[in-house]
Amino acid sequence: IKIDMPKLVYFGLQGRAQAIRYLLGAKDVQFEDQHLEFAEWGPIKAANTYGEGAQLPVFINDDGKVFVQSMAILKMLAFEHGYMPETAEQEYEVEWLSSTGVDIIEKPERYVLMKDEPTAEDLEKCISLLRNFITKVDKQWSDGRAHAAGDKITHADFSILALITSHYENASGKHEAIRNATREMVEQCTNIARVMAPMRELCAAQIASIPAGSI
Repeated sequence: IKIDMPKLVYFGLQGRAQAIRYLLGAKDVQFEDQHLEFAEWGPIKAANTYGEGAQLPVFINDDGKVFVQSMAILKMLAFEHGYMPETAEQEYEVEWLSSTGVDIIEKPERYVLMKDEPTAEDLEKCISLLRNFITKVDKQWSDGRAHAAGDKITHADFSILALITSHYENASGKHEAIRNATREMVEQCTNIARVMAPMRELCAAQIASIPAGSI
């Protein structure tokens, strides 16, 4: 069933949808950015509205076809809009960034960002995890490259921008200790600042309309 424009369905958070929002915005793609309340998602999921076991975000194209899995959606749109790596080395850099993120970021300590009453130890573990990742990426980018994969913007640039705005520069973050520590980390990482400068300009409109969520 055709729809008026593509639709991205997620919560009122940056989370796993923000890189997709940035990429679509960079190409001036008109799309409906639907923000569900958490209470709304339960019945929608139970009804298998977007397919059995589907998780958010969900992307629905002009033809009404439903796509799930955030990285698969991001890469599909990157392919469509010219943001895929074109050389073997660019592919390596994109996959290096993704794999490094999985190795370091995808840990339970990360979700302290959303906890209501973390201990001081919890906060420090989360800060340490975030520091480990951003300093490792900053070192990888110390060769003067223009973009995450080298001389071409790829989906990796949108992913890292989304991670920075949601985890490191999020004014809506729950915990002052994390907000202060991560802001300082970003200020110290000059290579990340260089690579992200053109992305901040490219995605300025989407950055200005970031959902006020804790992650």
